[in-house]
Amino acid sequence: MNSHLHHQSQSHGNHALKPRKKRLARDQLRLLETSFNANQTLRAEHKIELASQLGLTSRQVEIWYQNRRARNKINAIEHDYKNVQLELGNVMTENTRLEKQVSTLKYELNKVQQMILFGSTTSASALASVSGYSDEQANSTSPGNMICNWRDAGNDEIFPVEELYTCLTGSGTQLWPLS
Repeated sequence: MNSHLHHQSQSHGNHALKPRKKRLARDQLRLLETSFNANQTLRAEHKIELASQLGLTSRQVEIWYQNRRARNKINAIEHDYKNVQLELGNVMTENTRLEKQVSTLKYELNKVQQMILFGSTTSASALASVSGYSDEQANSTSPGNMICNWRDAGNDEIFPVEELYTCLTGSGTQLWPLS
């Protein structure tokens, strides 16, 4: 136990021998900041000139510049991190929206496939309800709003799912290539 106390007094005594770091005065900091904002790299002659103006050693000025550049780099990284976090939030929100849309589309496709499988003779208004169209839109003559019946053209053949989807959406685009 005595050795423990002896060790503490030595370490405490060594602490007293180290010169205490002095903080720079406000006018010194102001001059260093002004100089740094003008040029972030320090030339030898400028370092000596600054040191003499500030009453510091050239090594102290050099270290201050190194620390200031490191702080700038950390601040830039933190700023970039915040921007990436914001972008991630936006992407995740968009992803959630798209997942909901995919779910809705899968539900609609499943309903249409069930209607096809069970050979339902669903009218245009029933198809309109599955696809989200109103009766008024279903009866519209504009090509984008036309509802297709898979028993069109007087034959009993069932349209492939791709064509039925195109009819339901009125988009004229296919989900996947036809084979």
